[in-house]
Formats: sequence, C-alpha cells, structure tokens
Amino acid sequence: MPHSRIRYLTEKYQELIRFSPLVGILGHRQVGKTTFLEAHSKHYYTFDDEDTLREAKKSAKQFIKSLTHQHTAIDESQLVEDIFPALKERVRINKKPGQFILSGSVRFTSKTSIRESLTGRIQYLEMIPMTISEIQGEPFPRKLQKILNTSHLPSLIEQLTISAKTIRLFEKELETYRLKGGLPGICFVRKDQTRNDKILDQLKTILDRDLRQIYPSQLPFDEIFGFLKEIAIQEGKPFHYQHYKRERGLSPITQKKLLNAFEAIFLIRRIPIQGAQKHFSFILEDQAESHYLSKSKLSFERQWIHLLYRNLRAEFFYRTDDPVDVFQFVTQNGKSIPLAFKNETACVGFLYTDSDQITRELKGAAASFLRHYSNSKVIFVSNGKTISQIDERSILCPLSCLIAS
Repeated sequence: MPHSRIRYLTEKYQELIRFSPLVGILGHRQVGKTTFLEAHSKHYYTFDDEDTLREAKKSAKQFIKSLTHQHTAIDESQLVEDIFPALKERVRINKKPGQFILSGSVRFTSKTSIRESLTGRIQYLEMIPMTISEIQGEPFPRKLQKILNTSHLPSLIEQLTISAKTIRLFEKELETYRLKGGLPGICFVRKDQTRNDKILDQLKTILDRDLRQIYPSQLPFDEIFGFLKEIAIQEGKPFHYQHYKRERGLSPITQKKLLNAFEAIFLIRRIPIQGAQKHFSFILEDQAESHYLSKSKLSFERQWIHLLYRNLRAEFFYRTDDPVDVFQFVTQNGKSIPLAFKNETACVGFLYTDSDQITRELKGAAASFLRHYSNSKVIFVSNGKTISQIDERSILCPLSCLIAS
C-alpha cells in the first residue's frame, strides 16, 4: 500500500500477542487499525462486511467456534456483542496465547456486556494518530525520555540541538501536520476540499453510529456536532459546564454523558489540571479534526502546545517501562502551564513564547511550577531557531527541536 507505515505500537503488540490469548487494538476511526490487522493476522474478518456481520449475529457462538486458526483478526468487533461471551468461553477452555486480535472504534470497557466478558482475558493496545516522525518512517523517538531524565540542562540542549537547515525543513512538516493531522485515511489526501469532506463524512459516521452505541441519545446530529465544535474552540482550556450550557443549551447531565461517549469513541482526550485548581480540560484526538472543527479560532499558543502534545505522546502510549502522566498546572491566581509530563523521578512543563524574550507573566508561571514540583524543569517553546539556557532550571527551545527525529 502506498501510504502504509510501520506503526510505533508494533513492538508492544508483538510482546502482548506472545502471552495473551486475546489482544485488542482500539482507536479512532481511520487511525490505521484495519491496515494493521491485515498485516499482522493470518486470517482476517470484519463486521463491516454485511455477510460476515449477518453470520455472526445469527449465531455468535457458532461463528467463534468456526474460527480455529491462530492470529485470527475480527475488525469492528463491538458491532456483535454476543461474540464476547463466546470468546470468554473459548479462552477459558483454551488459554493458548495469540488466538484472536480484536479491533474496535469504541472503547470496549465502555460497554458493560463486553467489559464483563473480557475482564482479565484480554490485553489492550490503543492506536493513536501518527506523529510526524511516524509519517516520515523514522525510528521510534526518545525525545520525551531524554527531556525528563536529563537533569543537566547543557547536556539536554546538546541532545535537542538540530541544524538550522533541519529546522527550516521541519517547519514545513509542522505546517502540513497542523492542517492534515495523523489519521492515515485523512492526512495523505492532498486536496483541502476533499480532505475536509472526508473529515465531515467521518465525523457524521462517528457521531451518528459509534456514539449512539455508547449513548443512545435522541439528540439530533447538529446538536451533538455543535457541542463537539465548541469543545474544539475551547480546546485546552479548563472545562466549565455552565459555559457550554450557555453556548449550546445542553444541561450538565447531558454534557457529561456526551463527554463520556466522546472519550469512548476516541474523539477527545481528558487532561487533568493540577495545582490550585483540581479540574480538567480536553484535547481532540486528531490534529486535522481539531483544525477543521475550530476553524482556526485557537490561539497560536494553544495550536503550538497541542502540536507538541500530539507528537510526544506516542512515547508514553507505546512504552510501559517508564510510565508518564500528562497534565496541566494552574496556580491560585490563574497562571498556568498548559502542558506538563512527569514520571516517577522528574517533571517538565512547557510554555509557549512568540519570541526569544520571556515575559514576566511566563516567568511567573514557570516559577510557580518549579516551586510546586521537585526535580522539575521548564521548556519555553518558541517558533524561533535558537535553543539556549535561561537559568538553572529552564531553557528556550524551538518546537522543531522537540519533535524532529
């Protein structure tokens, strides 16, 4: 296939399939699950095929019984919930690893009947949209690992430094990614109008089909779509139910149900807020959908920070040897760090600056963060081309240096 890539979750998948009888590959529609299953299974079935769907619905137990080969893939498996009790019985009797690979565009744990059948019997992998380095076919990155685990800032600067030429070239990649995102079914479409049409068609399928599996609401598509658009416009800001009640006319209870459903179908990602305000915000799963829905109403600061998040997160999604938490930090007087990561030993916060001069407000936010977290550092993310040390616990760094392989 012309747009196929070696996906970064491959190594983790190969590890899980060796000891678990069931492996689930979950993620956003068009994220590449089908391509991955076709490449890594010996026998492939999909419930998007009407004949296969009809056969499985007729007798899920008999359908599963007929599948006798190792590494059998069932795509969009959540469309026939009755197969999960049959799978439960199958692997209870035969615990041999690597029997089935199940994919879904809906988080299985959000559906009670599936969750109860598979508890303790399946290992999950979540496939996220491709990063820039994944699109380019580069090796799995270790930038976040270096940033967190390197306490000597001159050494970190040396590790992050790339040539001015590479920065210039990568700036083009950043702009392309800002518009096209990382969903293989979307990001390789060259014409803007065609790509936008595909995004809208995909969102219609997700909101009218997938969402109603989780939340069988009678709300019309336009109201649900309008709520998602408002989330995109407010992306990264603390979520307040009253704002959305005022703007969209939805009660807090309805909002909570929709938010849970949006998370279950991989449209949005909840980001906890730490510090003086214990709250949360949301970031859309894919960059292109964020750009399409927000209609460029996001500030340049938030666009830059979200680009960074979407390109660093693969490291903690696909690695388990060094668990990483992502969060925001807000002080009592409203100073904030819009993106931060921490592992067991270190913490780093990111702030955007539109110049090489750090404002007093940004310095104040950084100081609050550094006081709050021990063994922490701050990186001021710029759209410039120079990387330098600001003080003993902070540096100024172009976005390209943080993402480029």
